[in-house]
Amino acid sequence: MEDIRQEVPDTEKRRRRGADRDRGRLLEALTRIDREGWNGPTGSALLQELRTTMVRPLAIDIGLRGAMACQAEASGWEAVWIALCNPSLRAARSPWGVLWQAARRAVITEILTSRFATNERRAWELALVARDGAVRVPLSIEALVARGWDPPSDTPDQAAALIIRDVCTLARDALVAVGWDASRADAIVAAVLTLTDPTDDPRSTVLGWRSLASALDLPAWQARRLTVVLRGTDQWPGLLTRLLTDDLDLMDDVGMRSALLATRYHSHRSPILAAQRATRTIEDRPQRAAS
Repeated sequence: MEDIRQEVPDTEKRRRRGADRDRGRLLEALTRIDREGWNGPTGSALLQELRTTMVRPLAIDIGLRGAMACQAEASGWEAVWIALCNPSLRAARSPWGVLWQAARRAVITEILTSRFATNERRAWELALVARDGAVRVPLSIEALVARGWDPPSDTPDQAAALIIRDVCTLARDALVAVGWDASRADAIVAAVLTLTDPTDDPRSTVLGWRSLASALDLPAWQARRLTVVLRGTDQWPGLLTRLLTDDLDLMDDVGMRSALLATRYHSHRSPILAAQRATRTIEDRPQRAAS
């Protein structure tokens, strides 16, 4: 049977992810909903908009059809509504991105729970388990797929490509947010995806940074930090892994943002130390205020 799916233009994909949405418009709508309630005209219009322009296209882009698409759409819509009700959304720098991440994770979770016939947490664990039974934190996209992350559709290559492309775009945007040029950031993400899997050599957890430095003409310190931030280590999951497995709001995760900033400034601490210090600072503030 001929595949009727059409290639979606990049501009349309960005629109669906909320990249071109206005933060002020969403906050204004939420303020009106506070007065009208979710059954009012503003709440109904916002929920319908999110369902038709964000959640439904997301399920279709991943490759779902029929009853599975309907169920995933319902789960994604519910996740978006819960995120809308969370007061922290109003303080987020990219609230539309938070909603898209919530919908995306809910859709993928629906697929995984159906595939593995178990609860959400266990389904994600099984999706990340190696096919030979070893459980490791994946350090590259290729390793993630090879060690048990099953692409969520009957056309694995296409489904995996859609999700990986989204992850690469988000990673690129995260680098741009801390000062990297967009074209340079694209090249960095693409190059990191092709680096040697660190598990191929147990003596090192940051394999490939020299190749990255040579390919992109980067200083050694910068290439090493980029490799650590994007791929992570056995003890610290990198940006690419977290984008696939966590509800990570790039702009509001102070630890990850500090790690990303360390790729721009040599004077900053190493990425992992910078992330840990930033996270501790945030966690200590409520304790100091209470004392």
